[in-house]
Amino acid sequence: EAMQLEVFSGFQGRETNPVAAKKKKFKSVHEAVRAGNVEELSKMVACGASMNEADPVHKFTPLHWAAHSGSLECLQWLLWHGADPTAVTMRGWTVAHLAAIKGQDACMQALHLNSVNLGIQDERGCTPAHLAATHGQSYTLQTILRSGVDVNVSDKNDWKPIHNAAFHGRLGCLQLLVRWGATLDDVDNNGNLPGTAGEISAQPLGKVRLISGGEKDLRGW
Repeated sequence: EAMQLEVFSGFQGRETNPVAAKKKKFKSVHEAVRAGNVEELSKMVACGASMNEADPVHKFTPLHWAAHSGSLECLQWLLWHGADPTAVTMRGWTVAHLAAIKGQDACMQALHLNSVNLGIQDERGCTPAHLAATHGQSYTLQTILRSGVDVNVSDKNDWKPIHNAAFHGRLGCLQLLVRWGATLDDVDNNGNLPGTAGEISAQPLGKVRLISGGEKDLRGW
């Protein structure tokens, strides 16, 4: 049976009102980062707050929250001041995995510019490319691919990013992966081709374009 990755969308983004965000009293450095308040972040760290401490509920570090919330200035500040980009959540997600899930392309570009590994695997063997393909984040996926990661890396079920894109019906990601050299003839642990994964999930793009159209069709779309 094909594995379907869980869709991660549980948390709110950063404060939408910048004036309110600056006036707000933050209880933790994590709250300041979620609000995108780099000034408050800087003050809290100067007063002894840890840049690498995980919050008690979600086990996210400030850097994780910066990527999740799209708080680019906070993310850059944390990287410049030595925050650990390899810290993982309970699911084995790094900051790059969270940026991929949420489609935070500017954050992903900043991670790449700061030499953060964008190809690391989580506890299921999924890379940021797998998760970007799952969630249809084509711009962020392109940034990941441009960093030089392996487009055909397998997770623990031997699914490659193209399997995830086909299963979840992410056409833009599917086209992008093919252009970057994703192979259409590799099977997973159950013998499923990427097109079969699309058929199992009842996604027309997997059934029609991968099985009957083939790689040539996808490249020319």
